[in-house]
Amino acid sequence: MALILCKQQAAVPYYFEKLNIRLWSSQELCYLIYNYPLMVTDGLLSEDLIEWIGKELMEKELSSRLRQAEAEGETEDNMLLMILGSLGYYTRPEINVYMDRLVEISRYEQEEYLHAVGAGYFRADRLGPAYDKFEEAAQAADDRMRRSQDPAVREKLLRMKADCYLDMAVVKILLFEDRKALELILQSELFVKTARAREMKYLLTGEADISDEDKKSLDSRKEETKLKILSGHGMKELDQMFRKDSVSALSEASELLGRLKKSYRHML
Repeated sequence: MALILCKQQAAVPYYFEKLNIRLWSSQELCYLIYNYPLMVTDGLLSEDLIEWIGKELMEKELSSRLRQAEAEGETEDNMLLMILGSLGYYTRPEINVYMDRLVEISRYEQEEYLHAVGAGYFRADRLGPAYDKFEEAAQAADDRMRRSQDPAVREKLLRMKADCYLDMAVVKILLFEDRKALELILQSELFVKTARAREMKYLLTGEADISDEDKKSLDSRKEETKLKILSGHGMKELDQMFRKDSVSALSEASELLGRLKKSYRHML
């Protein structure tokens, strides 16, 4: 996770355990709040943070206002907006955009919220929590699908489940668990067959049911795509990702898909 650097720093940083980062300045605090709204609305605001704002950032008035707002039962969203508005790192139009984002989040269904939290963890390079949230989102989508009789809603939820499994597959790719990634890709295709799944399967194994034109296009940007998916890993590790036995892994896919279909039928 990259935060904005600044000249002024606190003598003691504030540690935000959820994203495993240390904040050294008001700019970094504002950047975190603005760019990770889903990650900060449950866990950032605390007495320790309010104390840090007053003592280390020398924002005693803001610290006092936050304590008063908390005592009066103010919502966490409004207290975060108070921080953004007081520290002056973002403009009023930018804060208005942030407010619109909070309203949008408040309208999320459970599976959408969990998936977005997973994406936030992923952006922050917290792969374990990201995988867990994607998995929870898939389960939440499945739970709501069982309750819904609306075909359009059920189709949307199936697509959400497929996306969750593909996101879980990306995490496994980053962790060099390509067999598990392939399994997750195949599971996603039980719900909805997508171009994304086919392309991921081709990039992972070199084999997939896609056109020769698409294969040529993917081949031409394979290294770029691999680097994007596996950002943060060295070239040696990238080469190890595409192991020699990846084709044999694909040869087992048909048998695996049969087992998965049987399991999925029992879920319905």
